[in-house]
Amino acid sequence: MNFINEIVTEFNELNISDKNPNSSKINHENCYNPPRKCWCKECVPRCIIEGWTSGNDDIDNLIKDSIYSVRLKYIGDEYVPSFLEWVPFDRFEDMKQIGEGGFAKVYSATWID
Repeated sequence: MNFINEIVTEFNELNISDKNPNSSKINHENCYNPPRKCWCKECVPRCIIEGWTSGNDDIDNLIKDSIYSVRLKYIGDEYVPSFLEWVPFDRFEDMKQIGEGGFAKVYSATWID
């Protein structure tokens, strides 16, 4: 419970919330600014989405929807955002086909970032 109070206090100090982004009450200056690991539902998705595409509108919309409905998961000793992310093929190495079914092939690869 103390951890949750710390998060609420930090969000209140930074004025991070899910209020209308056009509101003058929100200070986006500190949103997702290292070393803080705050997630602003207005700023972060816009930064992630800007300038990329998978080349498929349906996949793009699925990824965008997952980013805008992000959930924080507790991993180790911190909360981290959990959402789908498009990773271009040139960010993988050691790609190998590991299976094949009636309608798809399955690959394994190492994400280099």
